[in-house]
Amino acid sequence: MRILNIFLLLLSLNLAAQKKLSKEEVLKFQEEMITSTNNLETLETDFIQIKQIEMMKEESVSRGKLYYQNPEKLKWEYTEPLEYIILYLEGDLHINDSGDKIVRNTSSNKLFDKIAKLITGSVNGKLLQNNQDFEISYTQENNLISALIVPKDKSLKAIFSEIYLLYNESNIVEKVSLKEESGDATIIEFSNIKINQNIPDTIFKP
Repeated sequence: MRILNIFLLLLSLNLAAQKKLSKEEVLKFQEEMITSTNNLETLETDFIQIKQIEMMKEESVSRGKLYYQNPEKLKWEYTEPLEYIILYLEGDLHINDSGDKIVRNTSSNKLFDKIAKLITGSVNGKLLQNNQDFEISYTQENNLISALIVPKDKSLKAIFSEIYLLYNESNIVEKVSLKEESGDATIIEFSNIKINQNIPDTIFKP
C-alpha cells in the first residue's frame, strides 16, 4: 500500500508540473516562434534516433547529423549503425542508401510532399503555423513548451497519428516524437545545436 501511495504521489506531481497553455500564452509563444522562424537561416545539430516497435522489446538506435538551410534545404545524415542520407532539396527528395541513390519529386506525389513539409516544418517551426492541416495543443513543463500535433489529413494520419515537439528556451526544437497508428514510435533527440552558422554548399550536394 505504501508503494502504491508513493506511485500515486509521484504521478500527481508530474501531472501538476504539466500545464496547458492559455490562449494568451499560445498567442505569445506563436509570435515568438514566428520571430524565431524568420530569423532562422541555418541549423546544424547531432541527433540520436530511437525506434520503438510495438511487437518487439528491443529498440533500434541510430545516430547522425542534421543540416537545415532556409528555405527548403534539409539533410538527415545517418552515420550509425549504417550510412544513410535523406536530402530534401527544393522539391526533390534525394535518398542515398550506402551508395544506392534514388530521387523523387515530391510535387508529383502529394503524400511525399506532405511528409517532406512536415519534417522541414518540425525543424524550422512552420508546422506550428499550419492549423488548417493539423490540430495543435500546447503544454508547459519546467519552463519548456511542447506541442502535440494531430494530422487532419487521413493519408498522413495513417502514417503518423501524433507528432510531439519539445522546444528549448530559445524556441528551437530539441525533441521530436512520431507515433504511428500501429503503436510504433520514433523518438529523435537533438544535441550540440548550432544556429545561423555557415554551412558549406557541399553539404547539400546530391
